[in-house]
Amino acid sequence: MGNPMTRRLVRLHSRAGAMTPLLRFLAGAHAEALAIAWPAPHAGFLALPSARRHAAAILLSRDLDLNEIARVVEYGRDGDVAKHLMLGQASGGLMKALSRLGETLWEAADYDLFLSLFSDENTAQVLRHTDEIRPPQLYLIRRLPVLLRVPKILRHIPDSQGAVDDLAEAFRLAVRIRGKEQTASIARRWERAASAERLFDMAAEDLQPTEFGKSLAPPDLPSAFFRVTDRKTLERVALEFRNCLRDFTSDIAAGQMAVYVLRDGVERAVLALRRDTAGWRLAEARGKDNADLQEDTLRFIVDAVEKAGARTGESSWILARRLHEHVCRRCGPAHAPMRETWIDQLALGSLWD
Repeated sequence: MGNPMTRRLVRLHSRAGAMTPLLRFLAGAHAEALAIAWPAPHAGFLALPSARRHAAAILLSRDLDLNEIARVVEYGRDGDVAKHLMLGQASGGLMKALSRLGETLWEAADYDLFLSLFSDENTAQVLRHTDEIRPPQLYLIRRLPVLLRVPKILRHIPDSQGAVDDLAEAFRLAVRIRGKEQTASIARRWERAASAERLFDMAAEDLQPTEFGKSLAPPDLPSAFFRVTDRKTLERVALEFRNCLRDFTSDIAAGQMAVYVLRDGVERAVLALRRDTAGWRLAEARGKDNADLQEDTLRFIVDAVEKAGARTGESSWILARRLHEHVCRRCGPAHAPMRETWIDQLALGSLWD
């Protein structure tokens, strides 16, 4: 039995023939199948324009006979080949964009990403006018919200995952600060940036408060938590957990920080929320002696915090400063911490931000 892909691989191995070193170099993982469709010395395949060779590699993942793939890429009109690649939804300029993918064939996952991005008209417009298209560029574009994948913004994006991630997070927080109804207008404003420096400074500006003097009350967490609301309780909690919470008495009194204790659950924990322009965020969560919490406990805390309207992640102030450093020749380069795991992305341990 097995799945169709497995059966096809078995058929390919049974029919595999000789292949030249040039084909193996250009085609990589696709070489074996292509050597069957275009036997050595593969003149018919190697003579194809690069766009057609990439099209052949993409079609290998479809349930098509190898002879049919060869017929389509050798004799099909550009529009017909594009329809095959886009599963009937032909996009203008697709074949021309394929000609800019380079001479060596890509991995199947990279082709999938390329076609996915090309199916969005705004992103397709960028790709049509990009001289050289490579997988790392596409993975950077994918990290941005769809509304930011427009030519006037993408042309200013640095070749840096940290910078792209920070811009995406700034957009998310700007929407949180100004309201979802302002989502499109924020993106349109950023489109007016004339340079990378101006784009990132606009993003930093949108993380600043629109009005001064407003105060946001701490969120109400579920009954499993209690909030510390007086100095005596704060001292008792600090003694129980053997930490330095008493050092933050002024911040708590000024409404910049709120402390809660998880009394029910897998383990007792103390957590601190800090307030910035994007509202309240989880800044720290620890056990006794500042011990790390179990992941189940952390997930319970994060779920409660987010349902109460607060958030996780870095402070808006830290993000705004780093946005400027990404593009400022005098201040940069910015140090953007890699936050690959879920716990890393919480950005805990930032009580002083």
